[in-house]
Amino acid sequence: MADRTRVAIVGGGIAGLAAAAFAARAGAKVTLWERHSEAGGRARTRGDQGFAFNMGPHALYQAGAAMKALRELELDPPGARPPTSGGLAYSGGRLHALPGGAVSLLATGLLGPLEKLELGRLLSRLPRIDTRALVGTSLANFLAAEVRSQRVRDVVLAVVRVTSYSHAPGLIDAGAALDQLALGLGLGVRYLHGGWERMVESLAARAREAGAELRTGARVERVVHQGAVEALELADGERVPVDAVILALGPAEASALVDGGAHPFFASAPAHCVPVRAACLDLGLRALPRPKQTFALGIERPLYFSVHSAVARLAPEGAALLQLARYLGPDEEPAREELDAEFEAMLDCIQPGWRAEVVTRRLMRDLVVTHDLPQAAHGGLRGRTAGAVGGIRNLWLAGDWVGPTGMLADAAFASARAAALAAAGGRAVRAAA
Repeated sequence: MADRTRVAIVGGGIAGLAAAAFAARAGAKVTLWERHSEAGGRARTRGDQGFAFNMGPHALYQAGAAMKALRELELDPPGARPPTSGGLAYSGGRLHALPGGAVSLLATGLLGPLEKLELGRLLSRLPRIDTRALVGTSLANFLAAEVRSQRVRDVVLAVVRVTSYSHAPGLIDAGAALDQLALGLGLGVRYLHGGWERMVESLAARAREAGAELRTGARVERVVHQGAVEALELADGERVPVDAVILALGPAEASALVDGGAHPFFASAPAHCVPVRAACLDLGLRALPRPKQTFALGIERPLYFSVHSAVARLAPEGAALLQLARYLGPDEEPAREELDAEFEAMLDCIQPGWRAEVVTRRLMRDLVVTHDLPQAAHGGLRGRTAGAVGGIRNLWLAGDWVGPTGMLADAAFASARAAALAAAGGRAVRAAA
């Protein structure tokens, strides 16, 4: 077995773990290097007094590339799908039915009769819109051309925010945004029992079963290359010969390992990345004051509220795990006091009496949800960073900012699979070059 392609993967988040599993199953000799003491990255789950908190609200799209890749690895993370009805719209300090279907559209007090008609017509048209023709058009420009009512635009933007986590309608590509919206309105999402940590554990187990070695607490300092990958250099001075490398890292981390950040590939495409960010509040309550009110979207404000434990097993019996988010614009840096006030006002409206039930609470002011927004100016998903690093043979990238497929975890899994299958043939590529 001495001729097996030696593939090194740097980064133990879900992209790195998926790449390890796919490359090992393809016959490569795989070693994954993770600088922290445990794998998982932003998919880690924190246990606190019986509550299982993800790093912000997490969901798997049932019809997305992540689920497809997981099933190819013979994994099907246990969880449940939240209901598509019964949601609330939070507007002007009041609650209304969130217009997501025919009944709620007719019943909501959020919209007037003409606005309901316009939204209904738009929702009926969505499945027939050719999103390929919208590539290069921003979502803001699409809505300005297609929707007369500002109130209807606000509703559409609220639903796009929850499906894409982004709050940049002037930047996000309309084609990518509407495709993501279709995923949410179609088969919807799955919340995972026990948090995303269970999926991380399953991916790591699948990689090991296929023969991959996972090394945690090991810091990689440099990718050694002479036009083609030769080795990894570790922080302790060890030099590890390899045939191919997959950097399953964010743009800045990946760039730092290649020519000290001076390689021209990383000075071009990744430099255009616009991170998608959110502020998140996690709450564990002894009991939910209003058990039927489990999901709400801000209309004028980019806010989200969901009781994930109403669907997935994430809290002790009878208790409730709540997650709130404020989707941040590219340049927003709200103060803690501002976030606390905004989140608490929303909670007071949706779950009055919540303060008396608090068991645990955590605020994350600035969480990077995904490393690159599909931007209209750069051709949407097609304009994202390529998986093959130009100018260095057998060096590949994987992550939520890489490749032309999907957003969020879907992008991470799709790029990981593509990089793994390419890297597993790294020795053949080197020989042919």
